[in-house]
Amino acid sequence: MTVDGWSTREALERAHADDHGSFVALSKEIAPEPPDGRPLGGLPFAAKDNIDTREFPTSANTPALLGTTRERDNPVLTRLAVAGARLIGKTNTHELALGITTSAGAFPASRNPLEPARSPGGSSGGSGAAVAAGIVPFALGTDTGGSISIPAAWCGVFGLRPTTGRWPVGGVVPLSRSRDTVGVIGESVEILAAVDSAVVDAPTTGRATAPVGPIRIGIPEPGTTFTARLADPVRDSWEESLERLRGAGAVELVRVDTEEVHQLERRCGHEIEFFEMARCLGAYLAGLPRPLPFAELVERVARDDVREALRESGRAQARSDQYAEALAMRVALQARYDALFATHGIAGLLYPTVPITAPMVGEDRTSALGTDEDIFEVGTRNVNPGSVSGQPVVTLPGARGNRDGDSSAAGISLEGARGDDRRLLATARLLAPILSGYSLSAP
Repeated sequence: MTVDGWSTREALERAHADDHGSFVALSKEIAPEPPDGRPLGGLPFAAKDNIDTREFPTSANTPALLGTTRERDNPVLTRLAVAGARLIGKTNTHELALGITTSAGAFPASRNPLEPARSPGGSSGGSGAAVAAGIVPFALGTDTGGSISIPAAWCGVFGLRPTTGRWPVGGVVPLSRSRDTVGVIGESVEILAAVDSAVVDAPTTGRATAPVGPIRIGIPEPGTTFTARLADPVRDSWEESLERLRGAGAVELVRVDTEEVHQLERRCGHEIEFFEMARCLGAYLAGLPRPLPFAELVERVARDDVREALRESGRAQARSDQYAEALAMRVALQARYDALFATHGIAGLLYPTVPITAPMVGEDRTSALGTDEDIFEVGTRNVNPGSVSGQPVVTLPGARGNRDGDSSAAGISLEGARGDDRRLLATARLLAPILSGYSLSAP
């Protein structure tokens, strides 16, 4: 990974000229600072607007938090600054990170640089758009249920959701203490790995390099939830990606039974997030310079879907027994993932990130799979099990398939064993050129 070709001043100029709604706040100017030998010395980057910074307000794209300032930086930002990276601004998010389209809230909707009439995904959509537009080489996001993987897939770039708890916690507008993590969207696997190294200053478990010999990669059995219902462009990309991997001598594809992870997730994921949401958000709001009651937040949000999610979280507070059962089910989900990796000896589990391509801006429903469905439900289907379990995942651009004239992107996600992030990144680095997805280069 090199910082060559990236100028903080030029990145800031591109950000100010951006017309995709990627940013909600930007520095007016940043003094030139040449690379100084630090790992990320001189690299410009952006951070999602639910991540606390001293330099910019944290609004999470909701009217209730506009102008809210914090006295300390998120700890991930602190570590990136030590490594020499330079923050140029805050990127847009779906309101309170409670959606996957980065639609209008306190700020206008973000748009996909690949096809501006379409959504960039979410909830870290502004970060995905900023990278896809070539404004910055990487941007921080957060992920509770696919909020890094989905925009990476729909914007045709790369994303890392680290093992939950591996990156520092705190300094984020929270949703779920069991599921939240900061992560990164970037122009290449190499930059994901460089950012991960800068953030994680302790020795990591797992190998830092991919294994010698053919890499065993798990793929779902045909007809199971990961692949049973895919839009045609996504299926084309998935099948072409598998063909290219089969043709590479360095990869051995292993069919694995993944259906149980979906079954277990459906019994715990929703209950965990909604029980924790009101408590985590309530504690964060109480600690603001001007404390805000949770009930007032509910009334002041911009979007009806977000308001209903907050109200559902309030109702979930009466379900403590169900929450305890859901936590136990999550342990069973993690055990199933552990067994899946150990039994098959795989370096990663590969699947289509999102069953559909990016919807049009403003759409909440889709018929891409043949019936009228909620975009959130369809879009999070494949990313939910790993997000709830806390698995690390790298999302890569899938092979283009037979889609001449179609500018929409389809992503391929590679999940690893919990705590094995470095091995996962090394494996993803080997798979990326085989998949022939495109890695954006610095302008």
